[in-house]
Amino acid sequence: MTGSSEQKHGINLDRTVWEYVAGMPSDNLKSWACSYSGYSEDVGRSVCRLEVPRDRVTVILGFGDRLQINPVDLKTSPVNYQAFVVGLGEAPLLVKHDGFQRCIEIELLPWVANKLFRGASAEFTQGVVALEDIWRSQVNLLVEQLSQMSSWQKRFALVDQFFSERFAESNQTIRSEIQWAWNQLEQYGGCIPIQQLAKMLGWSDRYFAARFREQIGITPKAAARRIRFTRAHRQLTLSDNSLSTIAANCGYSDQSHFTREFHFFSGCSPTIYKKAHFLDLLGTPGEIIQG
Repeated sequence: MTGSSEQKHGINLDRTVWEYVAGMPSDNLKSWACSYSGYSEDVGRSVCRLEVPRDRVTVILGFGDRLQINPVDLKTSPVNYQAFVVGLGEAPLLVKHDGFQRCIEIELLPWVANKLFRGASAEFTQGVVALEDIWRSQVNLLVEQLSQMSSWQKRFALVDQFFSERFAESNQTIRSEIQWAWNQLEQYGGCIPIQQLAKMLGWSDRYFAARFREQIGITPKAAARRIRFTRAHRQLTLSDNSLSTIAANCGYSDQSHFTREFHFFSGCSPTIYKKAHFLDLLGTPGEIIQG
């Protein structure tokens, strides 16, 4: 793929084969701030992971076992998905498969997703949405082609082509003011007053909130909350900082405030989450919620 590259990581234990491949979008898609990741697991047992909300819209193209997904806060039976999109909903998810899984994960900025999905961002805050409900037979053909390819490089190239075509078909306008506002929220880690952003744009608070929600799917206040959590989650998982330090770094009033927010978005305390690991896989075991 022109302008693309791969980084591979993997393990091969007695009954566990796991691979992760990071791919870069081609030059014509880099401006959309996409990232590609390829995952492959053959572990000989069922796997359940806890997935917490992010500040990105995530597209999953699966071509292994179907993933069984249900929100943590809903006592409903899991729904099976092959290819789907997860927007900016608040609920953490339990994601299961039966032991064999291959997929490509694409992360999109919310305003980019709004263009790709032709203004449907608000729908994605209600839960997981199957891509076949949006792109019909096109996505079924894409998944079939991905399953038949022999390398991640070829798969990333096909995804590039598919997404380029979907962007070209969309007539949805991306407002530069909303891009700027989102970038400001990210730059300040969600800790800039929303009224200040509206004032800098020359808009009323109500008008700003309405236009922001049209293109992002959630209000500026909810977006700031999500960005703060994503930053705190990253520090919790990638650093040895104390909970009080993370709370201070990420704009929470104190450690208790951080703990409450973390529980809201993950279903468990940050201490439990920090300690939970698979012995042979990436991710967080869903059993910490189920138990």
